[in-house]
Amino acid sequence: MRTVVMTATMIAAAAGLTACTEEQAYCVDLAGYAASAVNVDPQNPADYVKILEDAKKLQDSAPADVKDDWSAVVAFAEKAQKAGTDRVELARLSKETGSVTTAYKAIATHAKDSCKVDVPQLT
Repeated sequence: MRTVVMTATMIAAAAGLTACTEEQAYCVDLAGYAASAVNVDPQNPADYVKILEDAKKLQDSAPADVKDDWSAVVAFAEKAQKAGTDRVELARLSKETGSVTTAYKAIATHAKDSCKVDVPQLT
């Protein structure tokens, strides 16, 4: 009987260790994103395409605190992808980087405070 109780206790403890909350899953994904966002230049809209797929995943899983901020980053990255190499369109988009940078800074602050993840700062 004692063996059964100990086995049940160990299984319950192991399940607790492997259970992952949505916030924790977001933080793990965010850490992966941080590695891929290292070379993104906020003054170069074409660079946002590099992070588009990861940003879309994070937009879907983001907590309410930063969901709108991820939406802004994704929308901008999609515009940059659509613009491709069109210099006129990219020049127009470069004027919108202020709002995206503000959204990204909110994401970076949340990442540091809630996930203990340092995402590259856009300067």
